[in-house]
Amino acid sequence: MELDSPYSINYLPIEKQEQLILWCSNLKPIKSFNQKYSSYGLKHLFEQSEHGFYITNGQLKAALIMTGFKIENIDLLNWHFNISENSVKGLKIAN
Repeated sequence: MELDSPYSINYLPIEKQEQLILWCSNLKPIKSFNQKYSSYGLKHLFEQSEHGFYITNGQLKAALIMTGFKIENIDLLNWHFNISENSVKGLKIAN
């Protein structure tokens, strides 16, 4: 399994995919790209959340794509998305 590929989400059971996508749906989109939080950093935030579990960087990337976020540069290992910093902070506080 390629850990950084979004296709790696297929290795998660459907219930866990749904839980990850639900968590990502709490993030809010903005017009610009958030340079503070990469896919790798958000992966760790999810894992530390109340109902979090181990995921790969690629699984987080896939969940963000599925919830409608845009990627700044697909050629990088850790992607940046158009995610509101306030919504990330809100998830950090909720944990």
